[in-house]
Amino acid sequence: MHIKKLSVYLFFILLIAALDQYSKYLVVQNFNLFERMPIIDGFLSFTHVRNTGAAFSFGAELGDSFRLFMFKILPVIVCFFFLKLLYDSVKENKKLMASVYTLILGGAIGNLIDRIRLDYVVDFISVFHRGFTLFGINFESWYFAIFNLADSAITLAAILIIYDFARNGFKDLKW
Repeated sequence: MHIKKLSVYLFFILLIAALDQYSKYLVVQNFNLFERMPIIDGFLSFTHVRNTGAAFSFGAELGDSFRLFMFKILPVIVCFFFLKLLYDSVKENKKLMASVYTLILGGAIGNLIDRIRLDYVVDFISVFHRGFTLFGINFESWYFAIFNLADSAITLAAILIIYDFARNGFKDLKW
C-alpha cells in the first residue's frame, strides 16, 4: 500500500522539477543575460543570471574536475539517499518528513538538470531592499542572492525541518 502513497510524492517531485525547469525556460526565452525586470519596486525583481557554483555561487571558481564531482556526481548520489529517506518516511507514515524529502528532491533534480544540461544553474528571483529612514532611524539597504524555484523548494524543506525539530526534537529525523 505504501507504494501507492509513494507515487503521489514522486508525482510532486516531478511537478516541482518541471515547474522549476519551465520557469527557467521562460526566463531564458524572455530575458537577456543580466536583464532585470522589477516585480515589486524596491523589493523583488526578475534578473537572469547563470550560477556556475553552488548556493550563493560557492565554488564557481573551482577547477572543472572538482566541479564535476561536487555539482554533478555527488548530487546524483545524494538524490538516491533522499529517495531512500522518502521511501522510509512513506512506509512509516511520516507525512511531514516525506514532504520535506519531496521538496528537497524536486529542487535538487530541477537544479541538477541545469547542471548536467548547461553546466550552470539559471537563477532569476532577486530579493533586496534599497533601505529607508523611519523616524530618523536609518535602515540599511540589503541584497539577497539571486535564486530560483528549485532553491525555494529546498529552502521550504529546511523551514519544515526546523519546524519539525521545534515540535519533536531529533526523534523523527533519519540521517
